[in-house]
Amino acid sequence: MFLDLRCKRSKFIQKGSCENMINDIIQAAHEAGSILLATADSGMEITRKSNHELVTTADLLSEKYLKKRLLEIEPEAGFLGEESWDGDFPEPPFWIVDPLDGTNNYAHGYPVWTVSIAYWSGIEIEYGCVYDPGRNETFSASKGSGAWLNGRQVFSSGTEKISDCIFATGFPYHRKEDDLGLDLGVLKYFLGRVQGIRRGGSAALDLAYVACGRLDGFWEEHLKPWDMAAGYLLVKESGGEVSAYEGGKWTPAAGGVTASGKQIHSEMLKGIGQ
Repeated sequence: MFLDLRCKRSKFIQKGSCENMINDIIQAAHEAGSILLATADSGMEITRKSNHELVTTADLLSEKYLKKRLLEIEPEAGFLGEESWDGDFPEPPFWIVDPLDGTNNYAHGYPVWTVSIAYWSGIEIEYGCVYDPGRNETFSASKGSGAWLNGRQVFSSGTEKISDCIFATGFPYHRKEDDLGLDLGVLKYFLGRVQGIRRGGSAALDLAYVACGRLDGFWEEHLKPWDMAAGYLLVKESGGEVSAYEGGKWTPAAGGVTASGKQIHSEMLKGIGQ
């Protein structure tokens, strides 16, 4: 079901087919998800990265496993993982990994968290997978092959008016009592015009939900590559539109993202730029 006869693999990917590649990525995501579920059951240590951002032993165990496994799949690639990133981008191609997107949710037992894996060629995201262990939902995409949820092809929303939409967004970790770190004008603009706004706490899952039409749009200004990379490809392959937060081409260096069905993307960007 993931076979892509049009897929052209990067020069660094020599073994097997595109179907094998995405299936290997899915398997790695599932195995990392099993680590996270087991750690949640057995107990975890929780520390703070910042006043509002947590990290757990589960994050570290999942990333350790994924780095080993993904570099077995593609040894020539670099690795960019949330818990080990030093701030510099590796030479492409490289893996972009969030071993546990939604750590604060996970640490509190709130069941909205995922594993996110993407492969960046230097030009484009070629493969992406967002796995939700709690719901046993696997969102996956290979460039040119469509977006899939548990083996069923999915498509982004065809809604034409934002008054008929449900959007999602997120709030930055660096917020303070006297500076929330986000543009409240954008939130106000959309809150007054759409049917509802959701805040799940996992950008990767929000983007996956845009890809399958559960959400009509998602925006967030302050994000990291691992929050967006796999979800970017899912939305593109579902027929949706993705840009950097205020418009323009999305890349891993973009500091935020706007994603939606094609029909409302320009309206979303209008709201963000107002």
